[in-house]
Amino acid sequence: MLAYPAALRKAVEETEKSWKKFCALPVEVKKGLPYSNGGAGVGYEIKDGSGNKGDRKENFDVTVEAKNWLAANSKVISNPVVLDFLEKAIALVSLIKPTVVDFAEQSESAFSLRGFAEEVSASDKAFFVRFIHYFDNREVGDETASAHVDQSGFTLHLFEDAPGFQILTPGKKWINLPITAGETLIIPSMQMQLRSGSELKATCHRVVATPETAQKGRYSSVCFVQLKDTPKYDKDAHGRLQEKAQGFNYDMKPEAFAGLFKK
Repeated sequence: MLAYPAALRKAVEETEKSWKKFCALPVEVKKGLPYSNGGAGVGYEIKDGSGNKGDRKENFDVTVEAKNWLAANSKVISNPVVLDFLEKAIALVSLIKPTVVDFAEQSESAFSLRGFAEEVSASDKAFFVRFIHYFDNREVGDETASAHVDQSGFTLHLFEDAPGFQILTPGKKWINLPITAGETLIIPSMQMQLRSGSELKATCHRVVATPETAQKGRYSSVCFVQLKDTPKYDKDAHGRLQEKAQGFNYDMKPEAFAGLFKK
């Protein structure tokens, strides 16, 4: 947990209000802003839960490069709700960097991760914020987000409008870990486990439907901090992380774990 700067929290809350209004738009409008991984890494996705461990949700990704994306597409984005959300979301991404670097500096000192803060700071164009809306009409206890670890360096959990977020402990037990207005939760991901020689484990996590969210759905936002100079997990060779056994990486030897990454 890290102290949540008041200005950042306020910006997150304002953007979340705008995100909820965006989600209420007709799906045809939202699909007019499709996600593109080949450019700025920004855009809208909707998932119907199909496939092995597929989630039912909609999400929108935003990076610092989204400023250019918005400028290029502003003439075709006439809906005021869309524009308001995009402008708030893009402004928010720039506010996150000081908190990200603060965490990186503390981590470098605590775990002797030489050059980690510098690498994180230089990776700012690869940071991206994901706004998420998990749909309603679920059963209490359902995994609305399947258990998985993240591929990036680490993940800031910025906001949740209801409980349900859980992490898997080293003893392979699920515990609730709520995100409050005063603190932001940060969890290590695959690149950070590699970077630390497996001293820091990529944390397996999930979202479980509560009596409230099973009926009303759930809104949240996270920031994925990708490390530009650290190898990436090789999904093509080793499969989707969502499909791996819960906590598969917790007891792996560092050498075996390193073999999961692109050369």
